[in-house]
Amino acid sequence: MKSVENSAKLRLKESLVNKALLEMRKTSKADTLIGVCQAIRAEGTISDTHIGLLEASFGAERVQKALEALKESRIKKYVFQPSKRIVWIVVGKERDYLVMPLIDYCSCDDFYYQFDHGHVCYHIIAQKLAEATDQFDLYEDEDKLYDVLIQEWKTIPDEPQPSKKKKLEQTEQADAEDTV
Repeated sequence: MKSVENSAKLRLKESLVNKALLEMRKTSKADTLIGVCQAIRAEGTISDTHIGLLEASFGAERVQKALEALKESRIKKYVFQPSKRIVWIVVGKERDYLVMPLIDYCSCDDFYYQFDHGHVCYHIIAQKLAEATDQFDLYEDEDKLYDVLIQEWKTIPDEPQPSKKKKLEQTEQADAEDTV
């Protein structure tokens, strides 16, 4: 009976150690990204040293995709007025991805399936590099567009989505009907 108890305790201990190691890995990767971005901000440019540090933490392919998104101006910052809510979008290969930099969240499948493994997708890296270098497209929209756009960004398109202008017209029409 004691060997069963000892075996269960050993498995629990191993599980706790593995979880702690995973958290350390997450923290060290997050710390690397934060540190590199601080250095980029201070130096005003992305150097080969910065790229090397990022590649060592996240892999060359992921970092190169992030740099490509940055170079192609695929990072968008939306500021809604008058609330000043901020939404970051990275235009990906398949669709637009919602990125929440304060919690290192991305709406992409890669993030979703790898989150428990301390994963940071290239969209998050791209957003953080864009913010550190001030290389992003800035859009200011009215608060009434916030819910419409968030819903659009959260939707996985099966068919072509209506344009932002069309969605605004639909929202205004629905608002007008509500006041009648």
